[in-house]
Amino acid sequence: MVKLADVIPFRGIRYNREIVPDLAEVVIPPYDVITPQAQKDFYERNKHNAVRLDFGVTAEGDTETENRYTRAAGALDQWLQEGIMVQDPEPAIYCLREEYLTLQEKAAVRDAVIAAVRLTDFSEGRIIPHEETSGAPKQDRLKLMEATEANLSPIFCLYHDPEHAVTEILQKIREGEPDLMLTDERGTRHSLWKTSDPEAISAICELLASREILIADGHHRYETALAYREQRRSADKSPEGDQPYDFVMAYLAEIDSARESILPIHRFIYGLSWDTVAELPGLFEEKFEVRTMPETGARGRQIMMSAMSSAGQDHNVFGLRLPGDDSYHILLGRDPRPMLTEQQNGHSDAYRSLDVAVLDHLILTDILEISPGGINEDAAVEFVAQSRAEAAETDNREVQAIFYVRAPSMEDISTVTASGYRMPRKSTFFYPKPLTGLVFRSLKNGL
Repeated sequence: MVKLADVIPFRGIRYNREIVPDLAEVVIPPYDVITPQAQKDFYERNKHNAVRLDFGVTAEGDTETENRYTRAAGALDQWLQEGIMVQDPEPAIYCLREEYLTLQEKAAVRDAVIAAVRLTDFSEGRIIPHEETSGAPKQDRLKLMEATEANLSPIFCLYHDPEHAVTEILQKIREGEPDLMLTDERGTRHSLWKTSDPEAISAICELLASREILIADGHHRYETALAYREQRRSADKSPEGDQPYDFVMAYLAEIDSARESILPIHRFIYGLSWDTVAELPGLFEEKFEVRTMPETGARGRQIMMSAMSSAGQDHNVFGLRLPGDDSYHILLGRDPRPMLTEQQNGHSDAYRSLDVAVLDHLILTDILEISPGGINEDAAVEFVAQSRAEAAETDNREVQAIFYVRAPSMEDISTVTASGYRMPRKSTFFYPKPLTGLVFRSLKNGL
């Protein structure tokens, strides 16, 4: 058997339930989906809320030695000293069950384990990324990791388990009472079981060691952990044996459990020239058949979304809203997939067939010229997940155009990664995302 990924237990740090009895007051979603208003709300919700660790606010007068990263490190140390958080006495694996409703109001369940996964370079083929990343988030996460010396939120990973062997072990663990249960603000019910049983841990780790692991969410944090590992190895003069920073905390779920929970991420556009806005949607007619919806407002949105769903898979299709006149449109590719040519984009056929690739490369870069030296080089693109897109439409009065994409399938992701490429950044939104605050992992006190 080829060993693909090392997975090990760890001594988790968790909130002390005697001091923090209601975990719903202190857990948060991943930092990159927290809006400024939500960040403020989490701060006000509880003085021990995990946002103060993972996504602290920037204060006026912050310096190199006093800033949101040093405040996070200070809070983590203080909460441990005061017993607000406690570290488990022995290594464990944390089994998590999430019961939620899909956007179609369908009841769904996802089971996962939280464990430590050995960091490996992507070139080794053990850990598979599926999206591109950008530099700024990695710099932010690296400063936080340097200050706290901790994994504050798990990387969301998927593995293949066609025989459901891991699931069978998790079923046995779930026969006992959960260590915690909570319902978050979206109505998802989270139940967690901690197991230190050597047989169960050995069986789970051995099974996962034979699996490729796909990163679903957390690419920036994984690449940050790789950079931190290299930094520490250099500072420690390449020490012998495994070190805490050779591993990263991960949430691992069976890939089939995520197939129906992939949401699209739409593009909200700001700062286009008025000449460009005046030509919309006519600018797209050379490459796309443009169909204007017969109604505006909520009804127009509904008709557009329905038309996107029924458009078939032979051609790329997009929804377009122009807030200036509250009109909705469908853009249907005039050429079948892949619309992007090899000359335009040197990626594989699978990549060039993606709706999101056509949107980013053809529509935003080539046609609208949102690129260095283009007429709209100063325009901004905001990435908005399907789960909050409708609210964002009405809350934002400055947006000039909204492009809607269909959700990619797990097959799309697998085909692109198998061809050796990554999808464009912000292509997928896996729902629900693992919470931050259920368990933390220190990098200070050994494995």
